[in-house]
Amino acid sequence: MKIKIKHRQAYIYLLIWMYLIITPGYGQSNKDSLQYSVDLNLSGRRFSGTFNQAVFRSGFNLDFLYKNWHLENRTTYRYNKTNTILLEDNWNDLITLKYYPKGSKKLYPGLFSYFDNNLIYRINKRHNYGVGLGSELDRGKMELSLLGAIAQGNSTYNGSEFVNSDRDISTRKNGLFLFILENGYSIAENKINFSYRFLYFQSLLESADFIIQFNPRININVYKGLSFFVVYNYRFENVHLESLSNYNDFVLYGFSWGISG
Repeated sequence: MKIKIKHRQAYIYLLIWMYLIITPGYGQSNKDSLQYSVDLNLSGRRFSGTFNQAVFRSGFNLDFLYKNWHLENRTTYRYNKTNTILLEDNWNDLITLKYYPKGSKKLYPGLFSYFDNNLIYRINKRHNYGVGLGSELDRGKMELSLLGAIAQGNSTYNGSEFVNSDRDISTRKNGLFLFILENGYSIAENKINFSYRFLYFQSLLESADFIIQFNPRININVYKGLSFFVVYNYRFENVHLESLSNYNDFVLYGFSWGISG
């Protein structure tokens, strides 16, 4: 199903606004500066015998800031095979590109791309991408980031009978409204860091079609770039394939290693 004309107009207005606000910024004399942060975490376990299980998880985070441009990447991968049943082979990737006019983070345009697949929800692949406006607040120990966007969504399911939707097709295309809230807080001289990410996807075609993801996390610095973390993942999908639950959640813990400069 194609996005309605008014949704296409929303894309056009946002693109025009981005062009108007970005163009004057090129004439300013910004200092050549590069800031980056890279974080990698790996964890896993294996059992064999009467009960066989292999579990693996990895994560890769990247922050790259050059002049007024800010690129962020958040990628996770989970694999879980219990006995002979493959329970998870899931990718989750969120990329955002932000431009800070005149170096200000109070209001800025941004692009984003979100990809995931999920065996539990029988999602073969899902890709949402679009443009929006964001704002960031940095108070030293606390960092708050907001992004609202209009997006195009394409999802392919392993099935076609859905709860809370009259569109029984395995390939679903949607115009979307997306809201992302990220917040972080540091204590004990940045040795303990609390953070969370909240995502809300709302279909512009069906009011009952929405997704909520909530991921609070705690990081405890162990030694230099090495830290111990615990993450709680909650996911709710109001439109889902029949016979499935509308939510799942789990707790992850492990070690991560990062560098910055």
